[in-house]
Amino acid sequence: MSQFLKKVVLYLIISALFFALLFTYPLYTYSQQESTDKLFLSAKSAILVEAHTGQILFEKNSNLTCFPASTTKVLTALVAISYEHNLNKIFKVSSKATMIEPGSSSYYLNPGETISFQDLLYAMLLISANDAANVIAENIAGNIPAFVEKMNQYAKSIGAENSHFVNPNGLHSPQHYTTAYDLSLIARQAYQNEILRKIFSTVEYRITTASMHKKPEWQIIYNINKLLRKNSKYYYPYATGIKTGYTAQAKRCLIASAKKDNIELIAVILSSEDAFSDAIKLFNYGFNNFKRVKLFSEHQIVGKVLIDKTNQKWLDGYLKTPVYVLQNVYSPAESDLTYTIDFLKDLKLPIYKDTVIGNVYVYSRGYLISSIPVLSYESYEMQTSKKILQNVKKDLIKGTKLVIEILAVVVLCVFLFTIITIIRFKRKKMKLKLRSTKTIDFTTLQKRKLK
Repeated sequence: MSQFLKKVVLYLIISALFFALLFTYPLYTYSQQESTDKLFLSAKSAILVEAHTGQILFEKNSNLTCFPASTTKVLTALVAISYEHNLNKIFKVSSKATMIEPGSSSYYLNPGETISFQDLLYAMLLISANDAANVIAENIAGNIPAFVEKMNQYAKSIGAENSHFVNPNGLHSPQHYTTAYDLSLIARQAYQNEILRKIFSTVEYRITTASMHKKPEWQIIYNINKLLRKNSKYYYPYATGIKTGYTAQAKRCLIASAKKDNIELIAVILSSEDAFSDAIKLFNYGFNNFKRVKLFSEHQIVGKVLIDKTNQKWLDGYLKTPVYVLQNVYSPAESDLTYTIDFLKDLKLPIYKDTVIGNVYVYSRGYLISSIPVLSYESYEMQTSKKILQNVKKDLIKGTKLVIEILAVVVLCVFLFTIITIIRFKRKKMKLKLRSTKTIDFTTLQKRKLK
């Protein structure tokens, strides 16, 4: 082979390798410095938040009212596990619980069947079993309406003000709605629960307690979240769960979580044509454009408050632990973070070290994401001269009370003495009268005898 042909072959091999690498690179990538304006999503509504603080990294119509479909089951699980802590507790299946929309997701439980709470949670969250959601609701609250009331109460208690739920499974109803922002609040609460976080991330699970599902093919279930499935084109190596959803009216819905290095994110996608693609785009945007930075360091003094006007004494306030936020590396302004430091009013002396004297409030796009207590850096009591003056005042007050008490006793004694004296005087006077009367009578009698 000539030298020229060798060069041609080598060129072709290098070109082939280049194109092979180019087209086998992960399907979903995101330019690190691309702005959010170019982040095209098929979802009508979406939000990307930091999993622990709720800091908003991206949003698209996040307060738009949408149907949540089976993402509802995240709230169902959260409410259920807050009332029942025994995962091994056996629940009974009623005939009403099995009455679900034909063709909808189900584990095909039978009336009268028994199954553990844990197995029901896995069936509900991995394969989106609507009958499992109903069984959980009935066994926790006695009936489905009572459980739904607890769902709505819980949602309101965590700030999900624009949501209303009418069932525990997410099957369509015009009165069953939420927003991406509200679902992010619910998802963050569920993400903090270790049991639920473990279920969300499980790819394969064996149900063992269902009394009428003893065949092996009935026992193994697989998570339908394609971000977790390695054989799926949507597989995302940083994904950690949470829940899918679909109805004809709601379209594709998804709550997803992912972790890369020291950043944990939650994405909510509603009314989408391709929810998994939308989630991957959001995660790539978050991981590629944000880094974790310290907003405040450990033991950092954040401000001071006047606690003694007379002596013009100011007390430093500090944070005991560091505060971290996510900052947009390429466009810090897009992080849209603000904070305020509010000291408590009318602080009473003495103040001891590490007493809470205020709070730091951190906001993301106007939403409160973190509240951190501000502690006193040192102890402080009034100065000696002032303390002496106060003690003198206290002594004077005590002395005055004592004088009043003594005077009261003296007055009482004088009063009693006066009363006793008067009584004695009257008695003496009476005796004198009696003696005088007897003498006159005796003399008279003597005179009468002489006559």
